[in-house]
Amino acid sequence: MKQREMSKYLKLITMGVCAFFLILILWFLPMVLREFLPQEAGNTYWGLCVFIWATAVPCFLCLAKFWGICTRIGEDRSFSRENAEALRQMSHYMLVDSALYALFLVLFCILGWYSFGIGFLFGIILFLFICITLAVLCAVLSHLVYNASRMQEDQDLTI
Repeated sequence: MKQREMSKYLKLITMGVCAFFLILILWFLPMVLREFLPQEAGNTYWGLCVFIWATAVPCFLCLAKFWGICTRIGEDRSFSRENAEALRQMSHYMLVDSALYALFLVLFCILGWYSFGIGFLFGIILFLFICITLAVLCAVLSHLVYNASRMQEDQDLTI
């Protein structure tokens, strides 16, 4: 598969993930929260919706950075310092999300929201785990791409 073709497929996948994520945070999760929370919990509902939307911002920033990576792949610059930097920034965005979900977990325990059920707690822990996993993967990939870019630059100078 050629670089441009792979770049187009990656961009198509990125657009699909973005569309799915928008549907998830704007329609599905608020609908589930409305069914899940009691009717008297109006402020809690809107607080949780705002939290979900706030934690979606770093995810969209990651998708934007990934779009740039896809563009550079299409330009045959897969192992570039720009891609390593973009992956490092994506790792930081996911660490911000991890911190927000960890804070939310602490708040969940302090406020005693156990009445919302174990599924709610499990969902928070699952999102926290996903954010930490993505942060570590992006950091590792950033390191590997940076090393590959240094080797490629050295090789370009010797030829």
